[in-house]
Amino acid sequence: MTVAASLDQDCASTLKVCRAPLNNLFVCPQTGAALTVQRGALVSSDGRRYPIVREIPRFVTDDKYVGSFSFEWNTHTDTQLDAFNGSASSEAIFAEKTALRPVDVAGKLVLDAGVGAGRFSDVLSRWGANVVGIDLSYAVEAAHANFRDRANVMIAQADIGKLPFADGTFDLIVSIGVLHHTPSTETYFKALVPKLKPGGRIVIWVYPNEGDYKIRNYWIPYTSRIPAEAFYDWCRWFVPWAALRRESLLVQVIHRLFPFSNQGLGMENDILDTFDGYSPSFHGIHSNAEVTGWFADTGLAEIKALPVLTSVTGIRPSSTGPAGTASTGSG
Repeated sequence: MTVAASLDQDCASTLKVCRAPLNNLFVCPQTGAALTVQRGALVSSDGRRYPIVREIPRFVTDDKYVGSFSFEWNTHTDTQLDAFNGSASSEAIFAEKTALRPVDVAGKLVLDAGVGAGRFSDVLSRWGANVVGIDLSYAVEAAHANFRDRANVMIAQADIGKLPFADGTFDLIVSIGVLHHTPSTETYFKALVPKLKPGGRIVIWVYPNEGDYKIRNYWIPYTSRIPAEAFYDWCRWFVPWAALRRESLLVQVIHRLFPFSNQGLGMENDILDTFDGYSPSFHGIHSNAEVTGWFADTGLAEIKALPVLTSVTGIRPSSTGPAGTASTGSG
């Protein structure tokens, strides 16, 4: 066997070919061309190369504007994953914000757009879905480590704005708590829709323009400029300090002016969640009408605002009948 052939074989093994069909889904995000494994990379016919680093295909060269998430999820690699913390909190949150059940996802090909450390990919994979989780940040390192032994999960580093998948690939796309951290929530949502199969469903949740989210929006221009490590160290001091003084008037006033996490899911989760709330570069807030309008703009059908504010679901029409009427698949 030649050295090149040996390298390609090792790379194919690295991509875990046992995960078919997950490892054959990727295309060039620039041109849509097919990719083949060559010497530690996925390569298009015109020579574009996307390296496979530590078993993870990389379709971006860095984490751009999401460095805080790279830090966050490689610090809290499994804090929010039910499979590691022994709770069912992420499963409950996922079910509440998507209205999906195990029967809705079992056997389906699902894109988790903005996988983070993988709290919702964990739920989807345990429910029997075949999951591709992508993230712009180096959170993919944590996610890959968490799912290394799950044959129904594939992780890649990629930009939602330039996805490495052909149109019409996925049965289901979910993006929970992610799109508002992009430069344009609407634009990045609309980049997801073409990747749905006809009859496929998309569900998103983004920050609503009220309550704590609205207050946090005033802080973001300042807190997002603090180096991630320094702000995280402050959160590690402040959140436990406030928790011990929760009944004091001072802490109640602070909480009204600077809402911090108190979810009842443990101190590590509250530290993580407080950091998460104030450190990102982008923090979009939106109304139900605004979000459902995006769904309508893209031609989705059966659009439904779910009980959780700014959680919205819709189906890509499977065909267009007379006078533009849409028919849909089962989703």
